[in-house]
Amino acid sequence: MGHYFITGASSGIGKALAIALAADGHYVSVVARREQYLRKLQCESQNIRIFPADVSNRLEIKKIIESSINSVGPIDCAILNAGKYLPLGGGELDSVEFLEHMLVNYMGVVNVLDSLIPDFKNLNRGHIVIMGSTAGYRGLPRSAAYGPTKAALANLAEALYLDLTPMGVKVQIISPGFVETEATAINDFKMPQIISSDKAAHYILKGLRTNRFEIIFPTGFVSIMKLLKILPNSLYFNIIKWVTKE
Repeated sequence: MGHYFITGASSGIGKALAIALAADGHYVSVVARREQYLRKLQCESQNIRIFPADVSNRLEIKKIIESSINSVGPIDCAILNAGKYLPLGGGELDSVEFLEHMLVNYMGVVNVLDSLIPDFKNLNRGHIVIMGSTAGYRGLPRSAAYGPTKAALANLAEALYLDLTPMGVKVQIISPGFVETEATAINDFKMPQIISSDKAAHYILKGLRTNRFEIIFPTGFVSIMKLLKILPNSLYFNIIKWVTKE
């Protein structure tokens, strides 16, 4: 039995992970801003502890991590899943929205790590899992606010892997394709190979048991995105323009 700490657990992938892990007998501390959603999630299992909080608030996160540890014991694995997504392109630049994306998607991860890493280092163990996205591989249309936050998280995860692995701390990043969530429900375009949150949770739990740095799914779609990642700029831009033309 382990203690999992999951942010962004009020819906979507975070919720599905919490339910699956609790069903396997693990203690799960779940974090999200929407307390009413967390209370419904708590009804799913006696193994779920709820902690309403905003990941962008460092002091608030520090307090709930302390409460989580006091309630259940040391955290074994932190799945940093909280995120904000709003389709915005360069022609719709809104500095407030861009800042909000960075505060939630990037600093929301950093704020948790600020409290967790010292404990993990002292224990010479721990597991950090960061929710990335294939949107962070390269620039995409209408992803000017969201994509850069995921690119930053990919860079952060690589740095953490190099720094923390020698200390006994396992670091992984999740790079999913399209998943059915509240966030993707606002997209007005066809999302290839989209999967359910429950299916995504299945892939993630399987990946957590491996030593792979990056957990990807669905494989076909992500493989195409990885190929696009290494193409020369001119070829990449032409392909994206062709694919997204109306």
